[in-house]
Amino acid sequence: MQIKLWHKVVFFGSIGAFILYLQRDKVFKAYKYTKKAFGDLVSMFASQWVGVEEIGKNKAFGNKAFQSMMQQVGWHSSDQWCMYFAKAVHYSVFKDNPTEQAKIIKVLDGNTQQAFNNAKNDKSGTYTTSDTPKVGDIMIFRHRNAPTTGHAAVVVKVNPNNTVNTIEGNTSDKSISDGDVVAKKVRTSVIGKSIGDDLVVRGFIRKLNV
Repeated sequence: MQIKLWHKVVFFGSIGAFILYLQRDKVFKAYKYTKKAFGDLVSMFASQWVGVEEIGKNKAFGNKAFQSMMQQVGWHSSDQWCMYFAKAVHYSVFKDNPTEQAKIIKVLDGNTQQAFNNAKNDKSGTYTTSDTPKVGDIMIFRHRNAPTTGHAAVVVKVNPNNTVNTIEGNTSDKSISDGDVVAKKVRTSVIGKSIGDDLVVRGFIRKLNV
């Protein structure tokens, strides 16, 4: 007896639905991993540059690959580079997505405070800001006595005691906001709290749609 076409469609459609049902756990796990992957990738890209030092007063870098990456996101010799480092890390995560990289270049300025303002007012759906940290965020500090300038750090771990682990450029043990190396730090995550010098925590720049 000949099987009608619509019977075949129903039969094979039912088989496909059953297979998807059996694979549902894998699908959900893949989805959860994707939502988590951005923070993991940010941590990975930032970690590989720990220990890189500048040459001169923000003139150049001992690691040429690092310097090339920084120049890709707009850094020029003599520029303060903490925000450029954070920007470069986000940019590197999307190395296979030039459209997303272009959006990052457009929104994230090399100046910490302008970058925060741009993210806060972004209408493109690329960035927003938050008062609470998340792994992958760019943490922004501002100078209490010079509020148009500040410092930036990449959040790689959020701790339960209102602190975050960061990786940040243009820092050192001697000067938080104008150092000479990429280094790991532990910072308070409380908005408005001082971290030494005259820096205070302003907030967190967050990548959307990741």
